[in-house]
Amino acid sequence: MATPLYDALVAKVRDWSNKSEVATLPASVIEDALKYAADDVYKVLRVPPLEITQRYTVASATNDSDDDANVSIIPIPSDLEEFILIRTVQATDPQNNVVFNEVTDKRTFFDSSAEYYSRFRWMWSESSIYLTPQLAEGAELDIHYYRSLPALDSLYTASAVNYIVGTADASQPFLTIDPTGTTIWKVTISAAVVAAFDTEAEADAYIVLHPTGTKSSEDFVGKEAANWLRDNNERMLIWGALKHIGAYLEDDKMEARFEKKFDAEITRLNSEEKFRRARGGNVQMNVNGNGLI
Repeated sequence: MATPLYDALVAKVRDWSNKSEVATLPASVIEDALKYAADDVYKVLRVPPLEITQRYTVASATNDSDDDANVSIIPIPSDLEEFILIRTVQATDPQNNVVFNEVTDKRTFFDSSAEYYSRFRWMWSESSIYLTPQLAEGAELDIHYYRSLPALDSLYTASAVNYIVGTADASQPFLTIDPTGTTIWKVTISAAVVAAFDTEAEADAYIVLHPTGTKSSEDFVGKEAANWLRDNNERMLIWGALKHIGAYLEDDKMEARFEKKFDAEITRLNSEEKFRRARGGNVQMNVNGNGLI
C-alpha cells in the first residue's frame, strides 16, 4: 500500500539536496539514508515521545536460569535504546514497590563477595536482564526506557484490534478496504456492527452467545502508521538523510554541512527537554560514586 507521508518525505530529501546528482539517485539509496538518519536519532535524542514502559509478568521459567535461586531473568525489549528505570509494580501493596537502583557489570553481579550499595540490583547480558533478589512467580515489573520507533513507512496491522466498531468500513481510521487484504469478520446486531474478529470461528462463537447476531466479512489492508519522528520532526530526518547521501556521493563538504545541521537540531531538542524537566519544582540529584567518593 502507498505511504503518502513517507513518500513525500523521500521527495523532500531530493528537493532539499539541491544537487542534480541526487535527482538521479535510486529511491532505495534515499530510503536507506532516511533509515540511517532515524537510527542516528534514536542513539542520542532523549525526549518524552521516545519513552515507553513495558510491563512484564514474571513466569516461573524466568527464575530457573543459571541454577541461581536468587536471580530473575526477563527479556530486553526489542526496541530498547537506553534504560531509564526498572521497578516492581504491586497494586495491592504499592508501599512495597521497589526500584532496582544499582546496575552492575556481569562479574560483580554474580560475585557473592563483591561490595553492594543496594539489595536490589540488576545487569544485562546479551538479550536478557538479570535482577536480584528473585521475583516471585506472577510478580509484575515495569521497564521504562527510550525506544526506537517502527520503520518510517510502517503500516497498521490489518486485524480486528485495529477495526473500530461503530465506524463505517469506508471510514476506518487505521484500515482501508482492499480485496487483496486480510479478512476481518464482523458481527451485526440490529443493523449495527457490535464486534470484530480475526477468524470466522471467533465470530461463530460470539453468535452462539448472541443468537440475534449475523456475521459478515470484509478484506482490509493497514493504512500508513503514525510516526512521531517522521510526522513531527521531518527536518531532522532530512538533515540526517542528506548527511548520509553526502557520504554515498563521496561529497565531504555536503556530508559535513548536513551533519552539522543534524547535530544542532538534536542538541536543540535535548536542551529544550532539560529545561522543561528543570521547571515546576526543585530538582534533586542523587549521585552514587560506588565507593570512589
